[in-house]
Amino acid sequence: SHQLENYSAANLEIYNITPNVMMASYLLKDKLIRLGIPAIAEEANLLEFMRVNNWKHQDSYKASRFYIIDAFNKYSSLDLIIDIHRDSIKKNDSTTTINGKKYAKTLFVVGLENPKYQQNLQLANKLNEMINQKYPTLSRGILKKQGAGVDGVYNQDISPKMILLEIGGQENSIDEVLNTVEAISNIIKEYLGA
Repeated sequence: SHQLENYSAANLEIYNITPNVMMASYLLKDKLIRLGIPAIAEEANLLEFMRVNNWKHQDSYKASRFYIIDAFNKYSSLDLIIDIHRDSIKKNDSTTTINGKKYAKTLFVVGLENPKYQQNLQLANKLNEMINQKYPTLSRGILKKQGAGVDGVYNQDISPKMILLEIGGQENSIDEVLNTVEAISNIIKEYLGA
């Protein structure tokens, strides 16, 4: 939904590269495929889609909904749909070290304004529990959201197989994000029994 949320470009400025959430989704797709799990990443430009429709930033979930439904129509056997985001928190809150390796912390977000949110919450709880077992301190837990000023659904009403996953924050390096993506891909492989 927010493809262009940026990570730190430190050490990448000379290449004119600004790592972002879209890059994280491509990295996750690549890691999953390498583990033998078929995966797709949305390549459409949501900002352009929103511009053409004269939509604002708050319409991001409305825009991404079109692409999620389209993916379901094309690939009816999807086992897991992940809307990747990054948080806006300080580096010391978005980073952890596990066995000497730095990771961008994760956070699951579940919208409670979806009438079937319990299924999305059950999925987030399961994945979060698996992360905590294999990668202690990697997860910041599960944030349940509802009420004024928040979306409250996050397109999770489309499927009980949908999660919103925050990976790190704006100050995390792409290396820290990559370490987390690798960990998450291992968790997904285990979750799917692949």
